[in-house]
Order: sequence, then structure tokens, then C-alpha cells
Amino acid sequence: MKKVLLVYPGFISREVPLNLLYISAALKKAGYDTRVFELTKYLKNASIFNPLKKILKDFTSLLDSYRPDIVGFSVMTVGYNITKEMARVVKGRGIKVVFGGIHPTVLPEETIAESFVDFICVGEGEVPVVNLLNRYFNGEDYTKVEGIWGKDESGKIWRNDVADLVIDLDSLPFPDREALDSSYYNAELTGANVFTSRGCPYPCSFCQNKFLLDLYEGKGNFVRYRSPESVYDELETIISKYGTEYFYFSDETFTLNKKKALDFLKGYRARFKNVPFMCQTRIDRVDAELMEALKEAGCHQINLAIESGNTAMRNDVLLKNFTDEQIRTVFGLAKKSGIKTQSFNMIGIPGETLENVFETININKELRPDRVLCTIFMPFPGTELGDKCLEKGDIIADVKDASIYYSQVTMRHENISSRQLIGYQGFFDWYIALPKKYYFMVDFFRWIYQSIIPPMPYKNQLLNYFREKIVECVYQSKRFIVKSHVKTR
Repeated sequence: MKKVLLVYPGFISREVPLNLLYISAALKKAGYDTRVFELTKYLKNASIFNPLKKILKDFTSLLDSYRPDIVGFSVMTVGYNITKEMARVVKGRGIKVVFGGIHPTVLPEETIAESFVDFICVGEGEVPVVNLLNRYFNGEDYTKVEGIWGKDESGKIWRNDVADLVIDLDSLPFPDREALDSSYYNAELTGANVFTSRGCPYPCSFCQNKFLLDLYEGKGNFVRYRSPESVYDELETIISKYGTEYFYFSDETFTLNKKKALDFLKGYRARFKNVPFMCQTRIDRVDAELMEALKEAGCHQINLAIESGNTAMRNDVLLKNFTDEQIRTVFGLAKKSGIKTQSFNMIGIPGETLENVFETININKELRPDRVLCTIFMPFPGTELGDKCLEKGDIIADVKDASIYYSQVTMRHENISSRQLIGYQGFFDWYIALPKKYYFMVDFFRWIYQSIIPPMPYKNQLLNYFREKIVECVYQSKRFIVKSHVKTR
């Protein structure tokens, strides 16, 4: 039995990397032995020592003990530098390396050119990766596998078109949850996360989804659904194995198809009467009927993206295309139904001003979501906004050097300094929670915070340790003003 080591080079906060676990399950079904190496315990908390040294030491030990025949990495642009160091270790032992995930999908030429990469999977990987390994280990021609790029011993690159989408999602085995520690399936707030569908039809300018929509044109319906029975069976399996008490349906837009959502919720209510869940959806894809059905089925929180309180920023720049009135209506429906809300927000949008930032603060102040998340815009490759920022020369730090988009800035902004963005992100909740008469106090602490915290991590590990501790301290300070503050990130 051939051994495949799969690597998730990020850290898990609440949602496990289901895409990688689906790959692991597909490989096991095809007869491979798999193991997953992930970095949560190394990256979750700041250390005075460089975590990379410990990561590489333990990773090397695993390579020597497990002795995989091939190693696959789930690769994101954020955290790419750790990925490449681990891949170099693998190549140094003469083991083939496969890169998959959003980074090689969006930047295939750049990725396959790396000396430590032998193959890349472009797009969804369950079928292409299994086909590649089957042909590779059976001594057959693997250079024609759809969705796979590679290079021969001379370095010559061969490329294949992206594979057709898997339309029948029920044909895929359940994610290989046994590959991770069971504690991940009782995560704070979310319990265990599950997909009921794949794909999002919306081309938001800050998201790589538009790239994927174009990539898969003519390759099948991009939005696909599992049957309710398949999802219910998976939920029952998770409950029986891990004692999970609540779920997070982490579909990009859980209520995208109203009829399917209502049918699913009706069945869920009958089968999982006392198992609460949370979900996320778009402002314009939920109405009073759906909100009531969510409540009756056991939804305890719904996550909704506002992104910006300024209509022009939200619709003309980010291409979200919904109104302030729609936002107010949906949050009002949730409150009326007794469902908690979480708002997603973004600052540092190209062209944004401080006045726009306060418009986002003010709409949250008016709506009073139970939880508020605020990120700083990052110009990811493969996004409309990211590509525009690159063309304009506004990139001041490589996204590959970043590790998180909450407290790091990679783009030069016309109207807001990088340190101001750090400050307003850190104290975003404070401005929402406190009356305006206390803004002078929030301004004072924000100014101190942004004066201390550089826009990107220090190269010096000791200095970076103190930077991350201060960032974490500010995050945890929310518990003094926000009742629904969640301790872990």
C-alpha cells in the first residue's frame, strides 16, 4: 500500500480544512494509506522561538518514520513561505511533491516553476489526484491527467486542462475526519463544520471566486448540492464518533437555493431536533420564510457579510450588490426570530476613507450584531481588486509573507495609513460597543496600539513575539465590552 502524506500548512481555529480531508478520503477509497500533518500547535500561539525550526524538525521526523511515497500540500498564498520550506525538506529526501489548493490554481505557471514542486493540481482535486497517483505508481503515462501539471526530469513542463467538476457530490466519500484530532469536531462556537454544497455564483471583486467561475466555464454546473440524506448520514456519523453537539454549515451561501434550503431544514428539524447549528449566507439570499425555517430547525447563529457601510464601496468596488435597507431588514428578521448574528466587515478597501470606515462602524452600531469580525483588505492574486492593485504598484508587502488578514497590511492606501488600519481593525468592536462620548478614550488606546504595532510582522522573532502578544491582548480585551466575545480565534 502506497503512503501519501498530506500537509495543511496553516492553523485550524474552528473550521477544519474539509477540502484536504476530502482528498484524503478519496485516496483511502482508492487504496492508499494517508496521514495529515497540520501546524495548529506550532502557529496558534506566539513563541519567542521561531516556530519554523520546530515545524521542520517534527516534519522531518515524520518523513523518516512514516516514509511516504509522495507528499501533497494544500497551498494558500498566505503562509506560502512555510509551505516552500517544508517542500524543500521533502525534495531533499528524493520524494515527489504535489501542490494543490487555491494558490497553484490561481498561479499555476509560477508554482510549477518552483524547484521543489513536481506536480500541481489545478482546481478541485479528488479525481485528478487519485488519477495521477494511480498512473504514476502503476508505471502508466501520467502526463495526460486532466487537472494536473508537472515536469519531467529535465524540467520541461507539461500542462493539462482543468478536469470536469464532480457533479454528483454524493459519489464522494465523507471527509476523512479521522486524520485530525477529535477535539476539532467540538470546536468553540462551531462544533464541527460540514459542507452541504460546493460553489458560489457571485463574482465579488475581492474574492478568487470569479477566477474559478471563469476557469470552470463549460466544465459543469459550478454550484452543486449534496442530497439531504447524504448530509444527514454524515452528521449522524460525526455525532456517533465524536459526540459533536452542534454544527456549522460552512457553505459559502447556505440559503442560495431557497427551495433546497427549506427542504433541507425541514428534514434536519425532524432528524436532529435538539442539535443546534450555525450557517452563513448572503444578505440578499434570505427572507422572512427562510429565517423562520432556520429558527425552527435549530439555527442559533447566522453569519452575514456587510463588508462596508458605504454603499459605493460595497457595491461599486466590492461588487456585493445589496442595499443598506436589505441589510437592516435581514438583521431585523434574525433578531425577531431569536437567531444570533455575526457580521463580516472589511476595512482598507482601495479608495476607502476614514469616513467610510466609520460608516461601517456606524451600521454595525445600529444593527448590534452579536459578534463582529473585521478584516483588513488583502490584494490576493486572481482577484479583480488584487490585480488592479498590482497594476497600480500599490503592493507594499508580498501576501506570501503574511500569515493573517486581521492585523497585517500589504497594500498602500491613498487615504488611510497602514498603522491607522491596524488601529481601527484592532479597536473596531470598541467603537461599535461604546457610546460616542467615549470615543476620545478609544482613540487614545487605538493611537498607542497602532504606534506600537508595525503593519507586517518583524523579521526578528523576539520582536515579533511581543508584537503578536500585544495583538492578542487587544483581541482579548473585547471580553470586557462584548458579552459574546469568543476566546479563541
